[in-house]
Amino acid sequence: MNRKRRFLVNTAILAGSSVLLRLCGLWFRSAVAVRIGAGGIGLYQLIFSVFYLGVTACTSGFGLAMTRLAAEGKASLQCVRRCLALALALSALAMGALFLGSDFLAEHFIRSALAARPLRILALGLPLIACCACLKGWFFAQRDTAVPVTSSFLEEGCTVAASLLLLDLSPLPPLESLTLGSTLGEVTSVLYLIPAFLLRARKHGFAKTGGTTRQIVHIAGPMLAGSFLRSGLSGAENLLIPVCLQKNGADGLAALSQYGVVQGMVMPVLCFPMSLISSAAMLLIPDIAEATAQRDGKAVRRTADAAFHFAQMFGLPVAVFFFVFSDWIGGRLFGNAQAAQILRIMAPLGPLMYLDNVADNLLKGLDQQMYSLKVNLLDSLLRVGLIVLLLPLCGIRAYIAILFASEIFNGFLSVGKLLQVTQLRANPVGWAAQPAAAAGLACLALEGLKLLAG
Repeated sequence: MNRKRRFLVNTAILAGSSVLLRLCGLWFRSAVAVRIGAGGIGLYQLIFSVFYLGVTACTSGFGLAMTRLAAEGKASLQCVRRCLALALALSALAMGALFLGSDFLAEHFIRSALAARPLRILALGLPLIACCACLKGWFFAQRDTAVPVTSSFLEEGCTVAASLLLLDLSPLPPLESLTLGSTLGEVTSVLYLIPAFLLRARKHGFAKTGGTTRQIVHIAGPMLAGSFLRSGLSGAENLLIPVCLQKNGADGLAALSQYGVVQGMVMPVLCFPMSLISSAAMLLIPDIAEATAQRDGKAVRRTADAAFHFAQMFGLPVAVFFFVFSDWIGGRLFGNAQAAQILRIMAPLGPLMYLDNVADNLLKGLDQQMYSLKVNLLDSLLRVGLIVLLLPLCGIRAYIAILFASEIFNGFLSVGKLLQVTQLRANPVGWAAQPAAAAGLACLALEGLKLLAG
């Protein structure tokens, strides 16, 4: 199978599976929202915002390092072992910190004692997540998407089934049921990935030369440091939102509900189409890294141009769909009128998010991950500052405006850097005019369907 065909097949597999997984995730979130309400969803999001700081500590950069080194022919057995050892060592430290500090975090940051035990349950899964990140990175470099995709389906299926069964049948509190289901999903994933990796490695072998610890740290270190700082700021942002909404006049439950509507309902819907974009962008990392190593500038520019064009041709019509059908989505999925209203307002944010995601992934393949992390870190700092300043004055409307300003700022810097590094000229027709025309046609078609359905 030639490279182009293999890329298209792998993209189709990864994108199709991502869509199904996100659909499953949306359905699951909808089912959970019915059981625990917007306030419960808000608290659930806060718990995971703290947990993701631990996930970042043990995964950020290691999957990318494994992908990059394997794509460059440096993934020897010793290299894989080093990468796994570093990831597992950090995950053990993160697990201990989260487990022992759960009561403190619940009381002083999440401000709910109900969060302590769920945090301890989630902490146990961190070494499993670290192992999976490294092994998936290795498979992606081999252009083998089937194993990571199957692993993700097994994890999601186990998580959803176990969580709903525990919610409905066990005496455990709802948040503990949900976090235990999540951890059981991670156990399922690692129990599948390890034997699959050993079988594939035994059949095809490893590279003769391997990346050194210094090379792994060169790739993973900046990603880890920057992502950890950004996750810390993102966690602080999420924890500050309910506090600042209370300063605007909302009581504790109302503040959690507003936060839950935006971050637990609207943003997952808005990010759902990103599964298609992310799948293609992630698979571009080894290709663009290989082209860069061979100093094939034309191939790099051609890849970047096609990625930008696809992102906007896809993103603008999707934004139109969300705008036209926001009432239906908010009502059917969550039974929440505020979710529908906010989704309509935030629909134009989608194309900016998708374009920024593509630019970030391409920059990683070009060894510009440090720049991306600096931009993301600055973006997070600005968001935290604006939340503290504006939310107490203007409430949830200010947060929506901050999200728009953040995406414009981040996307402008990321795309600008990519154009500079690749020496690619902007293509107004392919990146803007054609997608805008497609969005206009989509708007007319959807409005017609809406009138017929009404």
